[in-house]
Amino acid sequence: MVDAITAVLFGATGDLAKRKLLPGLLHLYQAKLLDDLRVVGTSLEEMSGDEFRDMVRAACKEFNTRDTEDSVLEEFLTCVEFVPQKAGAAALGKAVKKAEKELEGDKLRRLHYLSVPPKAALEVVRMLKDADLVERSRIVMEKPFGTDLASAKILNSQLHEVFAEEQIFRIDHFLGKEAAQNILA
Repeated sequence: MVDAITAVLFGATGDLAKRKLLPGLLHLYQAKLLDDLRVVGTSLEEMSGDEFRDMVRAACKEFNTRDTEDSVLEEFLTCVEFVPQKAGAAALGKAVKKAEKELEGDKLRRLHYLSVPPKAALEVVRMLKDADLVERSRIVMEKPFGTDLASAKILNSQLHEVFAEEQIFRIDHFLGKEAAQNILA
């Protein structure tokens, strides 16, 4: 049995989330591989939870590669919430902790997926620290990791101030695209 998980998607209204991440999570949910799941999306866009769920519904209908009954999609949408990034760390922490209260088990896990530009990564990491969301977490760094070797080393060093190496997964947006698709498909 997989531990209950709260997936926090940064950049949740972006193209990668719409085309791959959200349909992939729906597929895992539909296959009962992540039936104890909550998704908290966040992005720079301002929208309500209902508007976000409408966006998720539309993205899953357009980009899902599996046959999914509407009832399963609607059930999945009950596991989805949204917090505008502008609301800050406290609001994000509150939303994640509320989602976790709906999950069962004593081994709750968090997956933070950062589909953000390299220049925004440290701000997101600091937000996770300020929201007290580092414990029991894994973090996936999507997109190019830094802009060159020097910036990647600095980013890595600052990332280690918050997360231990075994908590960090780095996926290059282009080099890791096929691997990420295989994980989520």
